[in-house]
Amino acid sequence: MANLKITEKIIILSVSAAAIISVIITQLAGLNPYVSSWDQVDFSLAMDRYDLRAMQPHFPGYPYFILGGMLSRAFVGEPHQALLLFNVLIYASSIIPLFLLARRLLPSVTAILAAAAVYTSSYTLIIVNQPMSEGAALAIVWWFIWSIVSADERGVGIWTWLPLFLFSILLGIRLSYIPMGIGLVFLFYRKWKEEEIDIAGLVKYVLIAAAFQSIWVGALILTEGGFMNFIELALGFTGGHFQEWGGTASSNGMPFFERINALLFINIFWWGIFSRSGFLMVIYIFVGMLLLVSRKNRIEGKKTVFRLAATLMVSYAIWALFAQNVEKARHVLPIVLLIVFMAVTALLQWNRNRLGILLVAVLICAQSVVSAGYIKAQAGEEPAVYQLAHFLGRQDVPSVLYTWEETRVLEYLESPFSHKRVYTYDVFLQDKSLYKDREIFLTGSVVKGFEAQGYNVTANIKKVKTFHSREIFDPVYHEIILYKWIP
Repeated sequence: MANLKITEKIIILSVSAAAIISVIITQLAGLNPYVSSWDQVDFSLAMDRYDLRAMQPHFPGYPYFILGGMLSRAFVGEPHQALLLFNVLIYASSIIPLFLLARRLLPSVTAILAAAAVYTSSYTLIIVNQPMSEGAALAIVWWFIWSIVSADERGVGIWTWLPLFLFSILLGIRLSYIPMGIGLVFLFYRKWKEEEIDIAGLVKYVLIAAAFQSIWVGALILTEGGFMNFIELALGFTGGHFQEWGGTASSNGMPFFERINALLFINIFWWGIFSRSGFLMVIYIFVGMLLLVSRKNRIEGKKTVFRLAATLMVSYAIWALFAQNVEKARHVLPIVLLIVFMAVTALLQWNRNRLGILLVAVLICAQSVVSAGYIKAQAGEEPAVYQLAHFLGRQDVPSVLYTWEETRVLEYLESPFSHKRVYTYDVFLQDKSLYKDREIFLTGSVVKGFEAQGYNVTANIKKVKTFHSREIFDPVYHEIILYKWIP
């Protein structure tokens, strides 16, 4: 690494601090006022009545996330904005473990530069700015990784308890991040290899880990009225996720190599790292090119952080490929942040001149600008489902709207018109016959569902209006077409 002058260090610190602070201020100044998806409604409703059977929220309940939202509600009235505030604040705390991890590989000045580059990742901030548990979970991921590295550097003792505790917090916020548990295997394998722990010690820590997990799982069992009720809910949810609607490899007919393409090039790179921005894509391409030419100058340092990050990234990538919905890019965010962290820290470590520092500084500035634009747009532009609700709410003629999943949001908005969720054509025909005195409307998702079932309803529908919002904010329902049923 080049020897930096005092003025250069001040500039680096100023750029990093300005980027981080500007992002946080932008988030707090305009908390996203919209709830635009089924899952977001689930979390928001749980703030007023926690009931897993009513999917408030859906299984497994995410109790620590809801608890965080309830604590934040002292400062924000709306339930979904309280969840957002919790996301913003706890994700801001991730700067600390990010810096502490980068500091093991870099001098302090460039370590804060690396931390800022990861923190300002634009697509991550979009998800943090939604009432979903990913934002809080990603913050805990960084604390969890730091705790593993810290426990590895110290002897067996109280520090070994910390990653076990944080892993229970992580799963109580986002159960789908369970592959991160491979980090505990990584830690205890190293302790075993270094003869710091034996079978008895390993069993002890497994029991401690189970005790930490039992805190939130036991609380859920109590809220659901007993162990068997909880198991019934668990089996129902996992069966639906892996076999019906979860978009996993077993429930989605997508060919294997097409699935890999969607995961790697679309979700991880175009959405996750580039944030659907050509400008950021060009900068990251330069980062990649400079990494390739800088390897000959590689400086040996502590490899535990890199090895752990790579292990977690691979294990989660396998999980995301087979057990997660590849149609939702937010599911790959742990992979995205780990890639950015490893790329930026490697570049700053391997590149001995100032070019690497300059490029990372440019990346931080670019991501801050893109992120701020996204955050402001997310808080200022109505989602397509809101536009639909307002349009039909202004109609004078009594009507009934048949939807696919949009009705969950319409219920949350307490829309003044009748709306029903329908999946099959036969049920639709039977139900609409009850409303001879009303106009019948359908959303495009319902029409597509009927077509998938083998029914061509083109002759019986008339396009009324199309509602648009940004795909990066709402990948599933960014375009809603409203049709009128013609008898």
